[in-house]
Amino acid sequence: MKKLIDKKLFVILFLFYIVYSFLNTSKNVVLKFYKVENVDISWLKFFFESVILETFFSVSIILFIIVVTRILINKSYQWHFIFAIHVLFSLVSVLLMFLIYDVYLFYFSEQVINRTFNYYLLNTIYYSNTYFLIYSVNVFIIYTYYYVDKLKATELQKVELKQQLTDVQVSVLKYQLHPHFFFNTLNSISSLIDINPKLAQNTLADFSDLLRDILFLKDTNLMTLSTEMDILKRYIDIMLIRFSDHLKIIITIEDNLEDVLIPSLILQPIIENNIKHGYSYSITDLEIRLSIFKYGNMLVMEVENNGEPLKNNRCQFGTGLKNTEDRLKTLYDDDYVFTIKNIAHKIGVISKIAIPYRISNI
Repeated sequence: MKKLIDKKLFVILFLFYIVYSFLNTSKNVVLKFYKVENVDISWLKFFFESVILETFFSVSIILFIIVVTRILINKSYQWHFIFAIHVLFSLVSVLLMFLIYDVYLFYFSEQVINRTFNYYLLNTIYYSNTYFLIYSVNVFIIYTYYYVDKLKATELQKVELKQQLTDVQVSVLKYQLHPHFFFNTLNSISSLIDINPKLAQNTLADFSDLLRDILFLKDTNLMTLSTEMDILKRYIDIMLIRFSDHLKIIITIEDNLEDVLIPSLILQPIIENNIKHGYSYSITDLEIRLSIFKYGNMLVMEVENNGEPLKNNRCQFGTGLKNTEDRLKTLYDDDYVFTIKNIAHKIGVISKIAIPYRISNI
């Protein structure tokens, strides 16, 4: 119930009610003073019914409208169904008002109540336009409140994503292209110049393209899988040169996934982590398998190796993996999976990322 009722929203609606109630009560005071309406009741009873009883009823209706509207928003129903529900509930609120008032008359004023079905039906119809207008204003305020709140959250999310993208770019340069990686790659290229000049030229081109892609990555948090794989394959080609025959990377991608959107540079830290922690004194030949496929309404990316298992089946997240998890959380809230664990019944580690399946519109 706490999730359905926003305290700030309730205060806003209650303030609206106070303004409306003040204007309505002021009007009735003038009409009673000049003996136009409410002539037969005392001033004490008049104020009790106009203030206390009306406040009780209004607070109940406000809570009712907040809960109903929030449920309808959460369920994402079609607009015509939502409109029909609100029309129905506005009529129900009018009927409840008369029932509550009759209960008050019976128990507190000791008046004999002899109502017929036609009485409630006709009064509900008679006052339906006024109360529907009041009900609609409340619903409008609620939708406006949640819309503005969503806009603020979206803007905040954009700022966070932009900062995280910058962090990723810096992280890539810091943890992938640090001096050790940089000089080892140049040494590999240098050693290939006399042995295989063509391969040395290709490796240098991959290294140059990788630097360019990272440094000039567009200010975007999502890119197509095909673009991500172009960047990743340059990194993989360089790593294959560095580790020679001791590293094997197999990539399997299901058909028709080229335009699926994934977080930019999301796979490289996973591959790097597999290479960095896969080797050990007993494991000098490492095989890594990257599989990407659609499962239901999710895109699944699995990276499996035959390397050193995790101690106690737990992975300590460094800066790169922590950044990956933070970005997934920001982009998809709780609608994602990110796990790294030992493979059951065999040596190796499997990393899994599952995100909502979304196609680029471009």
